[in-house]
Amino acid sequence: MKKVVLLILLMKSFLSFSQDLQKTGDIKIINRYLSIEKTLNGYVFIGPEDEKSEEYDYLYMPDNNCRITAILKKTDSKQSRLKPKKDNDNHGIQGDFHILELMKELHFIDEYNFEGTNELTNGNIRSGLTEEYGYASRNGKYALINSTGKFLTDLKYTNDFDYRENPHLNYYFEKKKLVSVLIDQITGKEVLATKDSIVEYWNPNNYLVKKYKKEKYILVHDGKIQPVPKDLKRLNGIPLSKSTIFTYNNGFFDKNGHKIESDFVPHSNFYNGHCIVLEIVKEKQRYNYYGEPFPRRETRSFKIINENFEIVKSLPDIQRTISSFNKYGQIIVNRRYEDIRNGDTDNQYIIDYNGDIIVPSSKIRTEIYEVSEGLYLAEDATYPPVKERSKLYNYFNQKGENITKAITQLPIYLGFKENTVQKYLVAYGTIYMTLDKENNIISSDQKSYLFDAPPVLPYE
Repeated sequence: MKKVVLLILLMKSFLSFSQDLQKTGDIKIINRYLSIEKTLNGYVFIGPEDEKSEEYDYLYMPDNNCRITAILKKTDSKQSRLKPKKDNDNHGIQGDFHILELMKELHFIDEYNFEGTNELTNGNIRSGLTEEYGYASRNGKYALINSTGKFLTDLKYTNDFDYRENPHLNYYFEKKKLVSVLIDQITGKEVLATKDSIVEYWNPNNYLVKKYKKEKYILVHDGKIQPVPKDLKRLNGIPLSKSTIFTYNNGFFDKNGHKIESDFVPHSNFYNGHCIVLEIVKEKQRYNYYGEPFPRRETRSFKIINENFEIVKSLPDIQRTISSFNKYGQIIVNRRYEDIRNGDTDNQYIIDYNGDIIVPSSKIRTEIYEVSEGLYLAEDATYPPVKERSKLYNYFNQKGENITKAITQLPIYLGFKENTVQKYLVAYGTIYMTLDKENNIISSDQKSYLFDAPPVLPYE
């Protein structure tokens, strides 16, 4: 039986490698930092710095697969560094490895890491138990990788990668000078690289940097570059949709960086000439018999103002803002406590720049996250979760529609994933819904796995 298995492996190995590795010296590239070279009597692995492994008699790697089988004959003079997954007695040592695990075992990388179940088995990857993106390290340098073993970046960055942030802020040294970069974690491309310090980034045409070792701030807005006061390092987003006024945590600036005097305290950016502000009204100062001032009571309320600083609408239910206005002119806000007897009823909901409600608040404590522009997750934030959780763990689009209602047999938990052209609501690797970039439903059938047809990405 063992001979039959070995024969099958040899046949598969021949079919897999014969076309790519026909003669001694031929090389097959697996990823940016791993190659296989045909030797006179077998194969060797080549690492990131052209270091070579010992010679392996037979190798097998199916096309478009992230696993590889290595077989080394037993002799007294050599012993594989690979930890054997199976000992085939006199036929040699067979190891079935994920590409990244093989690179680690051969000391071509020091470590790799993915959020979730870290074991990179086909089952875990297929089931969505491991994040699609992680990092590999070597000699204190990091690279962005995906779960199939593709290196999306070079091994050069100083920090590991946080899968929750896209684009991701990282650094590398160039001629002993530190370079700050923002990296798209889907493609691995650097969307911004500068020797200045990145303070805020919104898109390639809008970002704020601080000059290296200087207290000077440079704003790039709509592609135009201008110096601005350091107060702008606390911007509340950038003005959108024909707006021209910048807001920061304590005040306002015009498009030229000049301060605008106002008693309002901004709590959002401007969108289409509208901004959410806090108005603080103090009662008239009173004094006691000795001329000492009494404490002054304050009335604090949220308003919507226009660019002439005129009040457009009062927002009596709002306690605070959670986000900035997005490209759809929508913002997540927190409602005031309504019933002391029920404790914390700190609920979030969504309004637009006119103050109209897009996604209403609920009767229990709820948190809302914008997982992608105009796509919101509303989640029951009580602990332990209440029985209404399955009704509240839903996704809404910018139209205020509960798009998860289109899913039959709605699971309790849905994860969010996206690639360069589509978005997915996924449970355990199964796609329950596919959306386009404008959050329109393409499909809501539970019939496919996310990893059966992975997106084509520009790895190299």
